[in-house]
Amino acid sequence: MGDVAMTETGGRLLGGRYRLTGVLGRGGMGTVWRAEDEMLGRTVAVKELRMHDGVDEQDRHRLVVRTLREAKATARIRHTAAVTVFDVVEEDDRPWIVMELVGGRSLAEVIKEDGPLPPVRAAEIALEVLGVLGEAHELGILHRDVKPSNVLIGDDGRVVLTDFGIASVEGDTSVTSTGMLVGAPSYISPERARGQKPGPPADLWSLGGTLYAMVEGRPPYDRGSALATLTAVMTEPLAPPVCAGRLLTPLIEGLLEKDPALRVDAAAARVVLRRVVAEGTVRAESTTEVAAIPKPAPSRRTLLAVAAVLVVAVLVAGALMWQPWKKKGGGSADTAKTPAVASGPAASGGAAAAPAAASPGVSTAPSAAAPTPAAPPLPTPGQPAGYREVRSPQGFSIKVPDWLKDAGIDGAQHTFRGNGSTLIVEWTDRPKASALKEWQASDRNAKFPGYKSLGTQGLTYRSWTNAADWEWTFDGQSGTRQHSLDRGFVTGKYGYAIYWTTPDATWSAADPVQARQVSFDSFQPAG
Repeated sequence: MGDVAMTETGGRLLGGRYRLTGVLGRGGMGTVWRAEDEMLGRTVAVKELRMHDGVDEQDRHRLVVRTLREAKATARIRHTAAVTVFDVVEEDDRPWIVMELVGGRSLAEVIKEDGPLPPVRAAEIALEVLGVLGEAHELGILHRDVKPSNVLIGDDGRVVLTDFGIASVEGDTSVTSTGMLVGAPSYISPERARGQKPGPPADLWSLGGTLYAMVEGRPPYDRGSALATLTAVMTEPLAPPVCAGRLLTPLIEGLLEKDPALRVDAAAARVVLRRVVAEGTVRAESTTEVAAIPKPAPSRRTLLAVAAVLVVAVLVAGALMWQPWKKKGGGSADTAKTPAVASGPAASGGAAAAPAAASPGVSTAPSAAAPTPAAPPLPTPGQPAGYREVRSPQGFSIKVPDWLKDAGIDGAQHTFRGNGSTLIVEWTDRPKASALKEWQASDRNAKFPGYKSLGTQGLTYRSWTNAADWEWTFDGQSGTRQHSLDRGFVTGKYGYAIYWTTPDATWSAADPVQARQVSFDSFQPAG
């Protein structure tokens, strides 16, 4: 069946309310129309399933079910980088999916027309795609076709992952295929190319290929034909990216690891992508500062020096964060990944999702490169001796012992270090529904060196009932056994985590015990 014929009166009316007004795009399996929702007075996109005359009844049924599955899968995902599905209309014995209309270009068009993207912009886009993939994976949904042509860049800068048409939904056996491999060969993971059952790492491979294309201007594997390309994906080494930069290069190589068991996971990828974005932000701000000061006075030179120190701090931190997957054991003796509350009661959105994890195994001695407050905070009446109250620019406050030094704010986390301990406060303005469920998932997926779970538990933390603790031990960089407790909680608009790491041998000593309790008792969220 071909395209719907347009009439002089404006086009066909679907479901008594959607007036088709023009074609937005065509693919092998369908046409996307611009339409007017005459009931609500808004412009929408309508995806029409197209079937040629040679399609037999069995294939017709499969395609109809696939289209309905796309609508259902997309509708279940709650993320700013997922298209909103408004309606499904049944006409001509086939479904028409009514979705929000995102104005802009595909990422493939952006790369073709504008050339390769700077690493910072590529990292921003990858963070959004990673965020929506994380939401989908939590629901048991694999996208299976992540590629530049399925990523839309809106006119407002919004990033949207489209086309869940070949998504695999866990437990759904309604659609089968006779060995047909669907997707773009250059972005299909080696395990899928071999016919193995894919998991979330397959989508991460495709994200790695998309990230490669963003910075290099071409896919990682393209040998002209589908068979040659798939063979290269399975057997040939990756041509190292040359434009990705110091942080993105090892991340791309880790995402394009052929063995899914050794591939970089979502948590580690998120850490590095956030580092790249943070580094770019610091550089942009320091450049702006320089441009604004033609004749810097001494106080202005001080500010510039601080900006330079921030750049160094980000670079050093970034170098630490990409090491884990360079070791073929699947973990690292140097760092441990923690999702904290932006992945506990955390945000479901790209750059707002899961803030950068701490590195508790790394030396916790105060760093000379870390930014510190310009002046010590004034003592607050009634606080314990030897403690000070820290009021964060993000609006919350917490009391910390004087032996914890301020290591600065990076993205969505404020870090303090001293006496072998690390305290990190993380935050998000997009908390998830259940802190306990998020911590349970983190516990199941944890891959810290020497990881031993001490359990997760829901609790009422002061007046906040959506709260949970996750506790574990692991092997630190020097081989010292470390002990961590991450308390995630939602205070209404915001989600937070108060995350402590201390050597296991001193975990129950008086000072660490009191410090943890004071921090929990004194924390005040943003208003």
